[in-house]
Amino acid sequence: MHIAVVLDQKVPCVGYGGTERQVDWLITELVRRRHRVTLIARPGSAHACCDVRHATSLTDVARALPADADVVHSHGWHDADPSRPSVKTFHGNLKEGEVITGNCSFVSARHAEIHGRRTFVYNGFPVDSYRLAARKTPSLLFLAGIARPGKGLHDAVRLARKFDFRLDIAGGSRWKLLGRSRARRELLFLRTLSSRFTFHGIVDGEEKLSLLGQARAFLNPVRWEEPFGMAPVEAMLCGTPVLATPRGAMPEVVQGDGGRLFESDAEFAAALGAVGEIPPARCRDYAADRFPIARTAERYLELYRRVLDGETLP
Repeated sequence: MHIAVVLDQKVPCVGYGGTERQVDWLITELVRRRHRVTLIARPGSAHACCDVRHATSLTDVARALPADADVVHSHGWHDADPSRPSVKTFHGNLKEGEVITGNCSFVSARHAEIHGRRTFVYNGFPVDSYRLAARKTPSLLFLAGIARPGKGLHDAVRLARKFDFRLDIAGGSRWKLLGRSRARRELLFLRTLSSRFTFHGIVDGEEKLSLLGQARAFLNPVRWEEPFGMAPVEAMLCGTPVLATPRGAMPEVVQGDGGRLFESDAEFAAALGAVGEIPPARCRDYAADRFPIARTAERYLELYRRVLDGETLP
């Protein structure tokens, strides 16, 4: 099958870039399965496994689409050519009033549900790229865009102070907290001025793997409808259980040996104790079994075939 993959961003990415990573990994797996892929993405994009064409607009995408592509899989710049058989994956939450049409897929059951759909494919990961750490530290890890209120840094900081644990914070510098009015109102900058909190900025590569693997637990107190949550899965693949609030996809992603959910402080205290009993290898096995990139590719190939057979995705 010849698949045209469309992305309105650049690959490969450095640092934060969940959608770009998913597209990169998916293409590699599709080609490994002997499918032909053409990637259409922002200038500067490259991929070792496929032909890459550059675009900066929907018009560019329409011109760059290969005439012999069987199906178009878009991750942005949707509907460049509505006449083509296509699957449109949405990785984020749509804005109020934004209309979706056609064969759409989302990244979790809850993500699909809140947009009035039922079709979803979980994100997948190259499992062998993650590893267990040689040792654990007493610290918990918060890794997200720290200036985004919905990611819950305020609650992470409050819990660290109340339950007396050290917190590693990655995803931006402390100065980023001064850039959002809500963060300023919550006095996050001042509350993190102690040795209890260590900021690591934007992390990637070995530094990211070390932080993910060495943490006692991954703290994810999200305040919004998280579509999926890549960082929590990456933590689990490094043998680190997740402590998360039950918002968005978290109840689907964090189960069993993957970690615990909490809403109240009392539930957090119990969950923090419970995750200490989960062996790192079991935590990794849980995530490796549920979220391998091979399964994601299988699910998308199934959607491509259904669309090519004339089915409209529910």
